[in-house]
Amino acid sequence: MKALIILGCLFVGNLQVADIKKTDNTKILTVAKPVRNNITPLSITFPKNNQKVRGDYKIYGKAKAGAIVKLHVTSTYYKTAHDNQERIFKGEGPINRMNRKFTLTADRNGNWILNNINLQNAGWEESFTIKATSDDRTVTVKVIDDKHPINID
Repeated sequence: MKALIILGCLFVGNLQVADIKKTDNTKILTVAKPVRNNITPLSITFPKNNQKVRGDYKIYGKAKAGAIVKLHVTSTYYKTAHDNQERIFKGEGPINRMNRKFTLTADRNGNWILNNINLQNAGWEESFTIKATSDDRTVTVKVIDDKHPINID
């Protein structure tokens, strides 16, 4: 019965067995304290990877409490052009357009937020790369605005 309880604790509680000693024909099992991973991984919670975007957004995520998060937002778009009939078609590209850097601080719960950034294409199709760096950890998310411009006759 005790063995079953100990095995349950090992699976559920993330406990580690320190050692087993044999004393006077009885086995004593000593169990160490639970192992906790105090390192909170860096993450970008919103927007999600490969999400379609258009307009003003908040970018937010998690990091270690009080950590400095460096956020780098870049974009690549395709320059638009017109043919003789004034129809818009995909032109040359990709062309790098946006290159913005932000320094944010995580609150005591580890939440960080960039309140307002415009993620909208500059003509045809634009992909945005959002890269967060903190404490030698880096996480990257790519989003896209692929709405085509409307040609009004």
